[in-house]
Amino acid sequence: MPEYLTEFNKKLKPFKGSLVKVNSVKGIEPNAKEYLNKLSKEGSIERIKWGWYWVPTEVKDIWDFLEKDKNFKVVSAQTAASFWNNDFVHRDVYVLKVKDKSYGKALKEFGRKRGWNLEVKYPKDVSKIKYRKIGNLLVEDIEENVIECLQKWAFADAFATLYENKDKINIHRLYKDSYWKRISKTNVRVKQALEYGFHQLEEMGGVEFPHRETKLEDSFMKREIDEAIEKVVELG
Repeated sequence: MPEYLTEFNKKLKPFKGSLVKVNSVKGIEPNAKEYLNKLSKEGSIERIKWGWYWVPTEVKDIWDFLEKDKNFKVVSAQTAASFWNNDFVHRDVYVLKVKDKSYGKALKEFGRKRGWNLEVKYPKDVSKIKYRKIGNLLVEDIEENVIECLQKWAFADAFATLYENKDKINIHRLYKDSYWKRISKTNVRVKQALEYGFHQLEEMGGVEFPHRETKLEDSFMKREIDEAIEKVVELG
């Protein structure tokens, strides 16, 4: 390898394990586009798609990659629920919210090459995502995550998360933020589903949350929530 490429490769050390955009590397090397291309042909780095490369390091699994990759992404929806509820419902689809569509496409392609099923979301206003930093991961807040799962009919994910994190839940915030949100394709408010679920949790001998007794008119939804909570209490 020519000495100039060896020197450039050394400059990429801070990016190890991360996807990098050509334009972001130009700050340390004006010839980044040419040099990255040459390094990929040498096998020192991996070309993912136009304008994006991966600076390799040992990666054990997708979670290890998500921690090492330095681009902004938030673990969300059922994937975040699995994080919070100790993988109560195991899913092979990994949902991430990102702000850069170019990065999102590179991320999906990187995952495809490794057999990871990544679902990438692009929120209109990234600043409104509520998340916590856990180690090197950004994970959707428990309250926001529970609401999102309920909206998507992922009742087992939501109530398992509540069951496992009773002492971490801000119940006031949960009720406040869920009041105007509705379960997908219904007129049922998330808060109604929550309170009904809390009542069922208590009835089935699970953990107790402060709630008002709420009736649901949607018999199918009631049955789905009942089955989810029965499973959570049984396995919890």
